[in-house]
Amino acid sequence: MKILVTLHKNNKKYLLAITFMGLFYNYCMAQSPKPEYGPVFNQIGATFNIEDVDFAPNSETVLKAIFDIDYKPKDPLASNSLISSLHRYLNMHVRNGVKKSNISLAFVLHGDSTKDALNNEAYKKRYGSNNPNTQLIKTLSEHGVDMYICGQSAAYSGISKSEIMPEIKLALSSMTVLTIYQSEGYSLIKF
Repeated sequence: MKILVTLHKNNKKYLLAITFMGLFYNYCMAQSPKPEYGPVFNQIGATFNIEDVDFAPNSETVLKAIFDIDYKPKDPLASNSLISSLHRYLNMHVRNGVKKSNISLAFVLHGDSTKDALNNEAYKKRYGSNNPNTQLIKTLSEHGVDMYICGQSAAYSGISKSEIMPEIKLALSSMTVLTIYQSEGYSLIKF
């Protein structure tokens, strides 16, 4: 307060400039878009509403995508944000008019993300907690998403098929899954 009084006494235009900067900042912050959920998932997969887009799919667009996931969060108790990208993909496109029946998705876990395929018992044994990705994987499975774990990465990590969640299929390799899905018209999404 003492600074403002000093500025006011010495130079009123500085005080006026600071006031306008504060108002402009508050206005800009109030205009920040808020992420929205749904219509497919109401608590997962928030996206932003983008108005007046120049490029967007129409209601008859067919979308087929295979996600290549090899990311591991630093915190073993955190969920894998790349798995929840599939939730965002579905919410965003259905909200913008694409028929849910026209969207086919799959993912393959490999490398650092192989741990995300573990069932709760195996995850708890290795990391001391339940798998934070269980609900993400279950909700995707309920919506027909094909999910795989790379057999090569699983073997390297010492993961047996009995330790993998039932929603996730054991593949020969992630390279095999990615090659076959792309040959069937799926677009590769790699972050």
